[in-house]
Amino acid sequence: MLGTAQTEKFALGTATVMFGPPAEVLDLTAANHSVGLTKNVSITTEPSYQELTQGVKNSLVYSVMTANPVRSSFEVYEYTAKNLLYGQGLDGSTHTTPTGESTLDSPIAVDDTTLDVAVGDGASFSAGEYLLISAVGAAKDEVIVRKIVSISTDTITVDAAFTVAVAAGAEVRSASVIPVGSKEDQPFLGCKIVGQLADASAVTLVFPKVRVTQGFNLSFSSDDFQNLPFEMSIYDLVPTDPHYADFKDAPALALV
Repeated sequence: MLGTAQTEKFALGTATVMFGPPAEVLDLTAANHSVGLTKNVSITTEPSYQELTQGVKNSLVYSVMTANPVRSSFEVYEYTAKNLLYGQGLDGSTHTTPTGESTLDSPIAVDDTTLDVAVGDGASFSAGEYLLISAVGAAKDEVIVRKIVSISTDTITVDAAFTVAVAAGAEVRSASVIPVGSKEDQPFLGCKIVGQLADASAVTLVFPKVRVTQGFNLSFSSDDFQNLPFEMSIYDLVPTDPHYADFKDAPALALV
């Protein structure tokens, strides 16, 4: 029968995308480096050729490959701080999520510049962090934002006086900061993608030098789940890059 299958290596499955430092690209793990739920993961090459023709009919007689860039795109569904940083082209792998979380131990009056959190919770906050303060029972969009200047045991001094009173028991937590529209130079990252074929076998792709060149999309819609549409540029290595010996002939490896 024409077109009969020879294997069960059919491409119907999902993939895990991981980012981390280029030097550690071979050791990236799903537990520590995955961006979470992804869909429509695509890796393509785009070879181009300089062609030589002859005669009045311009018959093709020879060609030389002049470029063969590798590109990747995928949809990221988890809006974590790390993924939002990656979407800005920044290094989310170095981000540590703040752990500060408590409640107001006493009310805040208008013009106060300090607040008291529950006994023993002050140690979970750090100077320089941003605080999100929400009164008990308040709507989710009723949030006061302040920046921590200093901490003395469980008393936190903030950068600006409060313009409204807040009752005791209000929720207080520290927030991750995402510099939207940052002009910071984009770092190079290492990326590993592990995809599963229909027969449950894996295809592993290793990219030791990449940048996320598109991906930030913070949309709020009631019609469907939104995603971060990541696009990734893959670069050739230079001799000073980690893993140059293994990738000097190609910017990526597919291991099947």
